[in-house]
Amino acid sequence: MNTLQQTLNKKKRYKIPSRLVLLVLFLVQIAGSGCNIFEEGDGSFNLSVIGLPLTAGSVLTTGTTEVELLAVPNDNWSFSHWSGDVESTENPLLITLTKNTQINANFVLSGSNSKIKLRVNEGQFGTDLEFGQVEGATDGFDSLIDIEAPPPPPDGIMYAWFEGSDRPLLYDYRNPFTVSPVWNLMIDPGTTNSAIEISWSIELDDESGMWILESEDETLLLDMRDQDSVQINLSNRSAFKITRN
Repeated sequence: MNTLQQTLNKKKRYKIPSRLVLLVLFLVQIAGSGCNIFEEGDGSFNLSVIGLPLTAGSVLTTGTTEVELLAVPNDNWSFSHWSGDVESTENPLLITLTKNTQINANFVLSGSNSKIKLRVNEGQFGTDLEFGQVEGATDGFDSLIDIEAPPPPPDGIMYAWFEGSDRPLLYDYRNPFTVSPVWNLMIDPGTTNSAIEISWSIELDDESGMWILESEDETLLLDMRDQDSVQINLSNRSAFKITRN
């Protein structure tokens, strides 16, 4: 067999079928037109629901096209709102799926955040104190939040402080999830002959409840949200109780 005949035989052996060529051309045409040959046509859509923060709660879902979402907060959290493809504060929330949908259930801390600045003044001398409930505080002494009271002044000078569990305090903040916390306010009037004024300003995230200021002998009893000061006459060291109800 001559060389020319061998070459012709090889070309016949590796000849590409015409149907394969047509298939390749068809696929190239589809890719060039931008069509998705894997597109589903059953009309179903994906729903993705996330609770934020992730450890704050969960979401219960029922239904397929008509879907009801129920946000369930964990302890010390409360539901705030829905965000993402749907904005709402309704809970439970009913939606109709018309596309792939992403929804976030947003939760917030449900504890009481409050700050009360209190001043005890007898005209010449005064003491500034703070108390309340804030995130990060415990019901004990917190070195980065509470402030320890200085040593008492010389005899005869008015002095005020909170009686802490193990030390006197000027700032006494508590855990925001503590129910009905109590602060013990102590006032030593010194030798003053004038009335002692207790004044305060209140900052609250939660507007519910009462802040009750009462004296040990119950001659003074008031809701601190109804007024911002009171004057009292003291002849010796006295104890007062402040309760958040």
